[in-house]
Amino acid sequence: MKRLLVLFTPLAFALLSASCSDSDTTTSNGVPSPEAGAVGADFGGGSGSSGSSGKPGGRAGASGKPGAGGGSAAADSAGAAGVNETDDQAGAAGAPVTLPVDTGTCGKLPGTVLYIESGDTQENLLKNIGRHLRDTANITLAFFLTGSCTLTGDMYAGANVLKSGTLKYIPSTVEDPNWTPAMIEPTCTTGPGGVSLDLAISALFVDSCGLGATPASLGLIQGPIQAYTFIVPKASDQTAIWAEEAYYAFGFGAQNPLAPAYNPWNNETFMFIRPSTKSTLVATAKNINVPPNKWKGVQEAASGDVVTAVSTSTQPKATIGILGAEVYDSNRSKGIQTLAFQAFDQKTAYYPDSTSGAFDKQNVRDGHYTLWSPTVYIAPVDSSNKPRNSAVKYLVDLVVGGAPPAVPPVGAEAFDALSDVIKVGLIPECAMKVSRAADGGPLSAFSPADPCTCYYLSKTPLATGVPAGCAACTSNAGCAGGTCSHGFCEPDAVSTAGASPGCFSGPPTTNAEIINACTNAQHVTKAVALPNDDPEPLP
Repeated sequence: MKRLLVLFTPLAFALLSASCSDSDTTTSNGVPSPEAGAVGADFGGGSGSSGSSGKPGGRAGASGKPGAGGGSAAADSAGAAGVNETDDQAGAAGAPVTLPVDTGTCGKLPGTVLYIESGDTQENLLKNIGRHLRDTANITLAFFLTGSCTLTGDMYAGANVLKSGTLKYIPSTVEDPNWTPAMIEPTCTTGPGGVSLDLAISALFVDSCGLGATPASLGLIQGPIQAYTFIVPKASDQTAIWAEEAYYAFGFGAQNPLAPAYNPWNNETFMFIRPSTKSTLVATAKNINVPPNKWKGVQEAASGDVVTAVSTSTQPKATIGILGAEVYDSNRSKGIQTLAFQAFDQKTAYYPDSTSGAFDKQNVRDGHYTLWSPTVYIAPVDSSNKPRNSAVKYLVDLVVGGAPPAVPPVGAEAFDALSDVIKVGLIPECAMKVSRAADGGPLSAFSPADPCTCYYLSKTPLATGVPAGCAACTSNAGCAGGTCSHGFCEPDAVSTAGASPGCFSGPPTTNAEIINACTNAQHVTKAVALPNDDPEPLP
């Protein structure tokens, strides 16, 4: 099922210019503007303030949670391309500008070439689906990796990007039969005119970047769900982290009042984070209420750098990092482990999966694990809010899944793109039982029109045969009154079997009931004594 996130009305690009061009100010969510560097307003309530008390809110039935906020509009480099894009924001105050394109070698790539700017958490998906698109539909994906807030700003500005730069692209089997998605991509070059973007892929709600209203010419289409995680070395004795613990660790650093009694994370040289434009940091920031520009720790340029820094740390007990869950999944054997997470107002901690060793993302899908955001596909759209570029529409339809299925271009062969989505650790919306409207926002119950939980479980790593509790089918008649979807009889309701401390029994409806619903999933109970009922204001 494809969901358009926003209904657009014509708005002047001056709104974008106001939020992105003032070198002396920050956006209203406490995030630096592109020229503001690390200087930013305090976190809280959409205005950057902490409220009249000067403190964020409290926990679990006290005063609520720390004020909402987060996101970043700060521009960073063009990822692997390493190109200075300072001039690429021209045109932000007026109509989108398409500059003459000197294509370089990228323009000589075969078939229909789609120019894409994406967060690095989506690289594995681009590799896998790109190979299939090249082999079956003569579509070549050429892309570069940046932060989600940088790519959103680039797409909003509408100007050409990556001038005299380097793009990664996916070859066909005929071009390079030995290449696999586990390998580094080949590259091509752009000319001095750069390229005009066909598509941008964010890994969080674009509102979290604080860039103002979305231009009327663009559409935002919600894609698969991306989970995030805290990681520590295998040698660490820590197995869980409260949201409050993360607030104090990453918001206070060396001044962490909980260290070393309840957590050991107060040495900022062993706390590995991402830049403030990256979805991994921005989305996590929204869930622990430490604004991106106030995080303590060592910024690593790429997710792989975080894996290396954490796994090779000489101080494993003091070490912690943040990663996209799909990056963690592909690096589990490299001396790292994920921490169970206990959200604000939650009574115990959970892993993204049903157990620390599983790959089923059960707790993300049913709401027990709250560190997640949707991916958002940003593209020029027509009056029906559908991507103008037919190849982009096909790609988006493939990734989103749902009914009706994506229609291949004339002469192209259909393939199971949803399998690629699941293979790389993302969660299609059709497998979700909860939804949210903003990063870090409350969860609500969700029933997809075309559920695919059983199909999803049949495609995850370690899956063998028909998943437990599922039955193969070809029509609803074979499901005893249930729904036959994606080849399996789908259960009608979320299971609340099992037990966990103080759990809610019955169909959950509110955020508090969802995150505390009874479950058979592994949970981790960790006793922590907080300094005060209301968290201390950030230093």
